[in-house]
Amino acid sequence: MIPPGRRVLYLSGPVEPPWTRSDKNLVRGVAANLQRYRGCVLTHEGVTLAEPNLETEGAWGPRTAADTPLGKRLGLFGQLIGQRETAIAHLFWPADFIVANVVRTAARMRGLPVIHTLVRAPRTTVAIKQALAGSPVVCLTQETQHRLIAEGVQNTLWIPPGIALHPPIPDGEKAGIRRKYRIPLDEPVVMYAGDYRHSNAARTFAAAMPRILRQSDCHFVLACRIRNDEDREEEARIKEAISADGIAHRVTFLNEVSSLRELFAIAAVQVFPADSHHEKMDLPMVLLEGMAEGLATVVAQKAPLTELVQAGVVMGVPPMNPVALAVAVSELVRSDERRQQLADAGLRHVQKRHDIKLIAAQYEELYDEVLLVAKRPRSGAWGLG
Repeated sequence: MIPPGRRVLYLSGPVEPPWTRSDKNLVRGVAANLQRYRGCVLTHEGVTLAEPNLETEGAWGPRTAADTPLGKRLGLFGQLIGQRETAIAHLFWPADFIVANVVRTAARMRGLPVIHTLVRAPRTTVAIKQALAGSPVVCLTQETQHRLIAEGVQNTLWIPPGIALHPPIPDGEKAGIRRKYRIPLDEPVVMYAGDYRHSNAARTFAAAMPRILRQSDCHFVLACRIRNDEDREEEARIKEAISADGIAHRVTFLNEVSSLRELFAIAAVQVFPADSHHEKMDLPMVLLEGMAEGLATVVAQKAPLTELVQAGVVMGVPPMNPVALAVAVSELVRSDERRQQLADAGLRHVQKRHDIKLIAAQYEELYDEVLLVAKRPRSGAWGLG
């Protein structure tokens, strides 16, 4: 049942399965957990979502195999002009000069307040103001917020990404999960769930594997979705390197899986040694999801993941340093006490800061304030400066 309340139109990529992208997962989570507002997300035609309290609009048209052309995206966001029931437009998009100007112009014609959540940290903040569509601008990490403030962007907020929290998978099901994925029953699992591209994370993990095995017995899992030939070629290179090291039997390669939660449930440690976050969310959702399942976590000590390191909820190692990664992972695999301490700290952190219900409530408070300010004539309180 769709809740009563003022309507928030979420402008983003198509919010629909497969749920493999952090940005659309975040939009879906926020919109589906609103209590006092009603959210409308954009999909392709004919898509039905499982959330009964969520409105959808098939504004993206028929689903096609190719990427949607820029012109269609801009025309889509221009539909703001025709949105008569909408109280707030909420853009979930990277910093983008063209999209920002289209959204700003359309919203101005409608007298519609716009909030812009930056779903990725910008590569550069030079002239960033013109690439921001709304006011306020919501940053997913404090690192990104500080970068915008340094460029003179006024009215920035920090609201971290949120994920759905679930009861733990029962211990009695874990042997079956291992058999399902052909993972040995008696070895600790160390896993990386992420991309082959955009960073050297998978390569760093692969280079660390033989060093880890010299210090402790374990099994490695790479859960990396294959999206194009470049991903396939990178996976082949990593497999070749692992075979040359003589450890292929200690590694399981999985591409798209039906449930990452199953893998998190049987793992002891997750690694995320990404040296770059280009094209990815500031705090990857998959990283938070692993922490929510009680996984001890090791990341590359590079902003913005340094925020987690400084909070004491993950271990940080220098980026592109397989030796340091191997030392950290081996310490956690060998020490049940240290691994459990870190896992518990990570779980508490996610419960306190990244529960999607709490995040949706923060956004609703923001909507209240934005609508209140919008009623004040010439207040200028939300200007970008």
